[in-house]
Amino acid sequence: MSAEPVLRVDPFACPVQPMRGKPHVHDELRAAGRLVRAQAPAGGPAWVVTDYALAKEVLADPRMVKDPTLAPEGWHGVEDGLDCPVPELRPFTLIAVDGEDHRRLRRVHAPAFNPRRLAAEDARLAAIARNLFRDLADASAASGEPAELIDGFAYNFPLLVICGLLGVPVTDPVTARKAVSAMKAMALGTAGEAEDDTSSLEELLGRAVRAAMDGRSDSMTRVLYERARAEFGDVSADELTYMIMGLIFAGHDTTGSFLGFLLAETLAGHLAPDADPAEFVERMLREHPPVPYTLWRFASRDLVIDGVPLPRGAPVLVDIEGINARSGDKRLTFGDGAHYCIGEQLAQLESKIMISVLREEYPEARLAVPFEKLRWGRTGSQTARLTELPVWLRP
Repeated sequence: MSAEPVLRVDPFACPVQPMRGKPHVHDELRAAGRLVRAQAPAGGPAWVVTDYALAKEVLADPRMVKDPTLAPEGWHGVEDGLDCPVPELRPFTLIAVDGEDHRRLRRVHAPAFNPRRLAAEDARLAAIARNLFRDLADASAASGEPAELIDGFAYNFPLLVICGLLGVPVTDPVTARKAVSAMKAMALGTAGEAEDDTSSLEELLGRAVRAAMDGRSDSMTRVLYERARAEFGDVSADELTYMIMGLIFAGHDTTGSFLGFLLAETLAGHLAPDADPAEFVERMLREHPPVPYTLWRFASRDLVIDGVPLPRGAPVLVDIEGINARSGDKRLTFGDGAHYCIGEQLAQLESKIMISVLREEYPEARLAVPFEKLRWGRTGSQTARLTELPVWLRP
């Protein structure tokens, strides 16, 4: 019989919070123990790690895997925070494979995310930020209303950045939003509800893939294609498309969440004019992780973690939000172990560029509401999102 403590509340419970508020469930998890059994949103038991040292052990444990086929029956893919890739394309999905398969895919992706390669793109990233801010400032001046930066900037900026790096010819926020909606519909199996947008997305992705495979592009997609051929011997257009779709998902949603919080803290005056943006971004990453928990991991066989027996298929989460709040200058915002987020450098670069453009172009920009009035909640069970961020963009 299991001896682990049991929490009788929803670990994903998150009523709308003030800006610096955190759901009480993280305190309850921590008080219960280092490894706590709770109820999974999709039904059945799940185990939550609440301790930093134990979290690093679990995230480095090869017996804890991402294989969605181990998930309990009745779980429903991305609706419940479970990544369920197309079975025949799963070997090309970084977040859903483990062991040697994951190491091979990591070798494919690493050159595309080389810090020097990304740093060489800083002028282009700054131009994207500048254009988005300018359009919002112009619309605000014309209407006399503050600019709304969550929908208008926080999610559009990283989406346009990752599409640009991949050579996907998305050039305006409206098209970008439609593309993401279409991708979500495809992932949920409801593409028919967004047929036009799905067709548009497929064409945009197809252009990037064809240009990369024909040698007409020096984009990140071209790098992925060349590395995949070197690693696997060959790669099809469908396989390459699946890889870049995964990067668009991962490179936009959680980054957009964090940028919203970073904008709010910056525009509230919490970053001193002479302070180092890198240090500020690091602190904000600890305080405002985009997701409360890691993605699901499953015990690949019966095992014991921290004295607690876990059956094969046991779902396990790491409490990122709770651990960050209690670990001083340490954080798990980008995970740890083999699945440490490969896009961390890009997210950091986008954050610093955003702050730099704000400082240079809009030194008098301020929140249009008191910082204490800002509120956030979660979209689904995972990603944090500010409900609104009205701002006066003043040069």
